[in-house]
Amino acid sequence: MSTIENEILLVSNDQELSLLVKETAEAEGLSVRRKKNIQTAVRASKDSQIVVVDCILPDGDCVECLQNLNTINNDQIYIVIVDGNAREKGIQALRDNAFFYLIKPVKDEELRIILERALEFQKLRREVREFYQCNMEDFLRGKLEVYMPQINRIGGIALYDTVISEVERALIKLALETTGGNRLKASALLGINRNTLRAKLNKYKI
Repeated sequence: MSTIENEILLVSNDQELSLLVKETAEAEGLSVRRKKNIQTAVRASKDSQIVVVDCILPDGDCVECLQNLNTINNDQIYIVIVDGNAREKGIQALRDNAFFYLIKPVKDEELRIILERALEFQKLRREVREFYQCNMEDFLRGKLEVYMPQINRIGGIALYDTVISEVERALIKLALETTGGNRLKASALLGINRNTLRAKLNKYKI
């Protein structure tokens, strides 16, 4: 079964280009899933995948395709292929989050190089995200373990109550920011009733 890491989504109804992309991608150990128009490409798309988009499609162009994909996907890596007399489409695609654009006729070697760069970028972005993503226990441990010996030496500090209060305060403030200050929506987001939220706002002077 193909995964995001080894499957490319190709959006093109150009048979010659499709064959070139397929042969080049497979030489790099990648599979190609081809869709011939924007509508079917959007339905087949996934977050974080590499997408190769042809300039002219039956239901639009490469820029429209990127705009549609951007509305429902995160972190896709777009490689756009444009005609020699339509370089402005490539520039416009870069403004719409394209990783790179190539000009027809595309050579297999330049496509291979761009695919390799896209794969490296995909891998780097995934590693960075994994590095920064940690669970709450890891986060709190990292924050507290430096201070725990000092607190132990000093004594007389209600550590549990202090930590819980600070976490709760931050959570409430974040919920209010997320909901634009709407207390009803914030209480629903937090899973508490409005009276409880009101009491906590007074307690923490938020």
